Amino acid sequence: MLAAVLLFPQSSRAHGILPDEIPMAAGTALRNPGNLPVVTVNFYNSWAPATLSPAPGEALSLRIQNHSDDWHLFALGDEQALRDQDLIHRLMPDLRKDYPNTRLSEPDTTVTLPWRFDRAGTFELRCVRAAHQGSKETLVIKVVP
Repeated sequence: MLAAVLLFPQSSRAHGILPDEIPMAAGTALRNPGNLPVVTVNFYNSWAPATLSPAPGEALSLRIQNHSDDWHLFALGDEQALRDQDLIHRLMPDLRKDYPNTRLSEPDTTVTLPWRFDRAGTFELRCVRAAHQGSKETLVIKVVP
């Protein structure tokens, strides 16, 4: 009996079979970001600041402070990507899983999302938890050249 072995190329900094950089709709999720400029955003029923304007190609560590008394699954993406994630969480409302573009944030916690904004466009950071999809409080991110 022959056994098949699959080999996946990895960089020396790779984590398992996932690459250190994961291209997504709103840019690139960075798994091993190094020292990035930190931008802090606060959430308590709304975002402060309400907008961000990074330059194309700029890499940041988004420091998300959840000051609310509820858990959130904050997702960064364009309209289509967030619509897809909304659907996933409507089908599985109790799902508490991080994806490359999401961070699970318990009440009064701080999470970070290292990100490179590779292209111009308007993106959003919002909670995709099924119970919160009606409110749609978003942090608007405008990447302009």
